[in-house]
Amino acid sequence: MNYSPESENGEAVIVLDLQSEQADICDGKWMQSRYYCDDGDRVRDFLSFNSVFEVNPFEVGVNRRAERKAYRIKFQELVEALELTRLLPQNFLSLSNGEMRRVLFARAILKNPKKLVLMSPMAGLDISHRTMFERVIDMLKNRGVDISVVDDEETVNPIDAVKNSESDSNRKVVVEMHDITLRFGRRTLFENLSWTIREGERWLLCGPNGSGKTTLLAFMTGDSPLAYAYDIRLFGIPRAIGNNLSKVRRRIAMVSPEMQAYLGLTPEALIDQALAKEPDLLLLDEPCYNLSMKAARRVVTRIEHWLKKHPSVTVVCVAHSASHVPTGFNHVLNLGR
Repeated sequence: MNYSPESENGEAVIVLDLQSEQADICDGKWMQSRYYCDDGDRVRDFLSFNSVFEVNPFEVGVNRRAERKAYRIKFQELVEALELTRLLPQNFLSLSNGEMRRVLFARAILKNPKKLVLMSPMAGLDISHRTMFERVIDMLKNRGVDISVVDDEETVNPIDAVKNSESDSNRKVVVEMHDITLRFGRRTLFENLSWTIREGERWLLCGPNGSGKTTLLAFMTGDSPLAYAYDIRLFGIPRAIGNNLSKVRRRIAMVSPEMQAYLGLTPEALIDQALAKEPDLLLLDEPCYNLSMKAARRVVTRIEHWLKKHPSVTVVCVAHSASHVPTGFNHVLNLGR
């Protein structure tokens, strides 16, 4: 977050690039933190008065009682407006991309800026949460906050880009999952989920932010420790410790915002790296994350050209906009149902 205490006319200005902010805060731990790490602040602490304004609670003369009272009122209002109640006790590093964006957006607003510049704030958000952001932005504008939004993303439902077709039972099975149940605390994301993916199929994996999409992909790559507790097979090999894990990994390529931040690569470079591997299973977790429409179109076109040359490659793509789904996708798993 680029925070300027004063602008030319003495007003506080915040320029918020949510993608850069996520990468800076996660500091290289993002790749595994969602599944292994218990470091860092809980969301409630991350949004506390002392954290937002970097106040030392032991410093003499910094009680700021009136400010804290006003802060608590605004905090509660934003928690309700951005639906953060469920997230407050969670580790910030364990949140999904969309959930992180809602928390970072709230943190920026809690700084009481007079001017707020939002860089692609809708990237990585499902349609319902984009609408939520728009409502909060309108609310702030009505209260006199000068807000500029730099965002050219479309909001077309990604399912509209898919032409459903029946699976060909004669094709080899690439991924098998049986009776998968995923819970976070008291919340059940999905229960008794079974999913079969066959060779050459192109799947769109969609659903609201925090519905378990990235975790399902992590079950395939083995990055989530829960992958070894379930009945999961890749290329006919059980996803269990010691069962040719390196052999399975060599046949999978992955693209994700976490990898982009961790490796310091542009989305285009990350796509090229994944395609150069010539995988049998290509996992695309928001491949156009935080890109302009023009840049996203280049990435999607690059993927489409490669897939035409490799029709037997199986692909699973997570996307929140129809324009981010390559042509030829013919199956949908919607976790939002």
